[in-house]
Amino acid sequence: MKLGSGTFCTIFPGYRDYHFYKDPGQLPYRVSKLGYDTYIVCCGKENDYPETRKYLRIKAISGHGLSRKFNASIVRFLLFNSRKIDILNLFHISWPSLLFIFIYKAVNKKGFAYLKLDNCVFSGTYPWEEDFTGIVMGSQSGKNLKRRIKGAFARRFFMNKVDLWSVEDEYSREQYEEKYEFFRGRIITVTNGHTSDLPGSVPLCGMEGKEEIILTAGRLGSYQKATEVLLEAFRLAAPGNNYKLHLAGPVDQTFRQSAEAFLEANPDLKERVIFHGLLGRDELYSLYCRSRIFCMPSRYEGMAIVFPEAMYYSNAIVTTWQVSLKWYIDNHEVGITVEKDDPEALATALGRLMADDGLRERMAENAHMTASGIMNWNRIAGELIREIERRSVNERN
Repeated sequence: MKLGSGTFCTIFPGYRDYHFYKDPGQLPYRVSKLGYDTYIVCCGKENDYPETRKYLRIKAISGHGLSRKFNASIVRFLLFNSRKIDILNLFHISWPSLLFIFIYKAVNKKGFAYLKLDNCVFSGTYPWEEDFTGIVMGSQSGKNLKRRIKGAFARRFFMNKVDLWSVEDEYSREQYEEKYEFFRGRIITVTNGHTSDLPGSVPLCGMEGKEEIILTAGRLGSYQKATEVLLEAFRLAAPGNNYKLHLAGPVDQTFRQSAEAFLEANPDLKERVIFHGLLGRDELYSLYCRSRIFCMPSRYEGMAIVFPEAMYYSNAIVTTWQVSLKWYIDNHEVGITVEKDDPEALATALGRLMADDGLRERMAENAHMTASGIMNWNRIAGELIREIERRSVNERN
């Protein structure tokens, strides 16, 4: 196999049209620009993906009831098509993903299986670590025995079928490779990128177009995003400046009352805390252009797409160290990390950037350069394909 030859197939059963702007859509799209015949296989209807179809082929397989529950339609597809696929790409360590790879490798022994994880080693223990590694948490002996048996089965028959794994930061790659034998020599770093280079995207704006805005984006009020910590931190950091806090994304129903109570208790912040709700891509990118600081105090996080997006539009980042961006903050000085669930520390970090224009603008420039370079999807896909092709040649020799 050489660069620009062969077929690259991404299987993502739950793919939706908005995934085109995330890694399940961007990896196959950027690989297609290298000359590969690429497409996505998912469960759905053919006319559900108007945005994706502008850029990429998609094979929507109808799956209902038991067929969808047991992935029968995907299994059937692999049984009849695996020999036509040179590189099979899947996401997340799960039983379905490993089963798909097992079937693919059984049918196409020369095929190459690549699985992308979105895990961060600092975010705690993931379910796959209990299911597939022999490490079992808790004290329920019956469940522990069952998981040990499942893990032994997975390691014996499934895990060694994956030719290449990846995680989204170097810290996670180093620690996972050291910790788990099935990763050794077969795991690399593949981060996520931004899509602002696509035609029609909101253009860059200079520092002179920035406003005194702190922006966050995501599922507001969810446990993962810790939005209540951000509100409290902004309350602590707000006196003595004119910064506003803009929050973009759907608001969790259970959080709405808490947010309203927060604003009632802090009437001086009512005009400075703006909830936008779910925004379209252009609206969100326009907010990135206007904001100076992007803050997301997640309790756990891989490389959330909003990080490279905000960085591309020259936002200094404030987040927790329990996220994949920590490596890039430590090595490229794109922002500040703090301990999770600590509004005082978060407020101090925000205060530093609000008060120090030189520090903030230096980090914002570093963020833009990092997003334009390391987090450019064309570069990400190119490096991945070169690694796959290098390993394919070595295996043949």
